[in-house]
Amino acid sequence: MQTFERLMDYAEAERLVLENSPPLPEERVPIPEALGLALAGDVRACFDSPPFDNSAVDGYALRSADAEAGRVFRVVDEAPAGRPAARGVGEGEAVKIFTGGVIPEGADAVVMVENTSGWSEEFELKKEVSPGQNIRRRGEDVREGEVILRAGTEIGPYEIALAAAQGHGSLPVRRRPQVVVLSTGSELVEPGTRELSPGEIYDSNSYALVAQALEAGARARRLYAASDDAERIRAAVGEALEDADVVITSGGVSVGEKDLVKGTMQDLGVEQVFWGVKFKPGKPLFFGVRGETLVFGLPGNPVSAMVCFELFVRPAIFRMMGRVDRRRPRVRVYFEEDVKNRFGRMHAVRVTLERTGRGWLARSVGAQGSGIISSLTKADAIALIGPGAEVRAGEEVEAVVLRDPERRW
Repeated sequence: MQTFERLMDYAEAERLVLENSPPLPEERVPIPEALGLALAGDVRACFDSPPFDNSAVDGYALRSADAEAGRVFRVVDEAPAGRPAARGVGEGEAVKIFTGGVIPEGADAVVMVENTSGWSEEFELKKEVSPGQNIRRRGEDVREGEVILRAGTEIGPYEIALAAAQGHGSLPVRRRPQVVVLSTGSELVEPGTRELSPGEIYDSNSYALVAQALEAGARARRLYAASDDAERIRAAVGEALEDADVVITSGGVSVGEKDLVKGTMQDLGVEQVFWGVKFKPGKPLFFGVRGETLVFGLPGNPVSAMVCFELFVRPAIFRMMGRVDRRRPRVRVYFEEDVKNRFGRMHAVRVTLERTGRGWLARSVGAQGSGIISSLTKADAIALIGPGAEVRAGEEVEAVVLRDPERRW
């Protein structure tokens, strides 16, 4: 029987994962394909934005010095968006202007049509106008040459809008990691195919891990669920290693006679970085590398596998994508009662969160067993309780936020 050489501290294991997860190569992609990726370099403004003074409303452009309530103005031209007026304005004159229209020469304010007698060749001003009113100034958004998006930023709809507004048709990014997920165990049955026989379970881990990888921004696929036969496991792991940036297995990395995955990976050239972490749930976690490929051997218990993904695999994927935010948000939380950790290793406790006058109040979702998948559907966060610690009521600890507790339905 195998035995763990040395159980590694949680913080050290996290550090080693990140140190062995270099950013993937840079490439340029069209901006519609950049969503969810991270910028590989700074993006600068190509010109002032807006590139000219323009109107923020529909109305009339005029001189504020003339803009006394009750005065009648003569309309001398119009300036729709995309077509500047042919002439400027003088005393008592105005140009009909629409949102985005270029401010004509001589004008220094725009009055909304609602504050006039209406659209006509002449109008009466109903309300006094001040200089600069309803004008969007050239460069008030960004200036030419200014860094508008920093390297490492995740590209979302707003970042795409800013890049497109500056004429960028493509962006420099780190490509998405290719993730292959493989579950092992002769007890596994594909969901939806048949009813279970005694001793069998449906394969939930590989589906969950693919979903977690996709949510993290990677490309991910299931290879298939292998049995506990050594040759079949070897063939499956070998195939996964061929084209993946990250290989994730579930099960087969503990110390039992049927836990063959770790040895198989090493036989196929995977160099072990660590095996075994002082962490619950997830003690038998394996991490290794083969060339540029990362290999994670996650425990077979569903909660253990998913929690280990959140705390070890997700940060690796984020780092490979070049993201500056390499893990889920973390907050300080407190409990209303004492919490004891008798396990001698870091304990990740699934909790709900509630905002109170003194901060985030954490409450256990209930039973914390490694097979209780429903506990994760109820949890807002994972509170990290140190090994051998007794957290007193009101004392704060760190928690990894899984979802926005204030948007829980």
